[in-house]
Amino acid sequence: MIPNSTRNFFRSANDGHGSRSYGELSPEASTNFDTKEVSLLGNVIRALDSPLRIEIVLALNERPHFVHELVKRLDSSQPLISQHLKVLKSAHVVEAERTGRQMTYFLAEPLVMDIFSLALKAAKSEQV
Repeated sequence: MIPNSTRNFFRSANDGHGSRSYGELSPEASTNFDTKEVSLLGNVIRALDSPLRIEIVLALNERPHFVHELVKRLDSSQPLISQHLKVLKSAHVVEAERTGRQMTYFLAEPLVMDIFSLALKAAKSEQV
């Protein structure tokens, strides 16, 4: 089966029934992003373009973490994890909160997981 490339989907925050659902954008509407929106999208996509940053987001999707917990979990150095967190934070994918001397990181917007789901679905459809 050949995918219909003229259909573009977005995730609606609320479909009026209290739950999220997929809606459909017309091909024309999907190209009507202004310059600022394109820049914001680029920042988020660039921030997610790293296997280690993807692992960080997946860990933070489970629960907030201290930096030292991410270092141990991902078997990476503290400076490397901190650098990746800085990239994710500047793209507004994660947020941080000081707890004493430590920073606790958490997802700024859990809907970022939808990006992963859609990307994985697209990647798997390419394998067929």
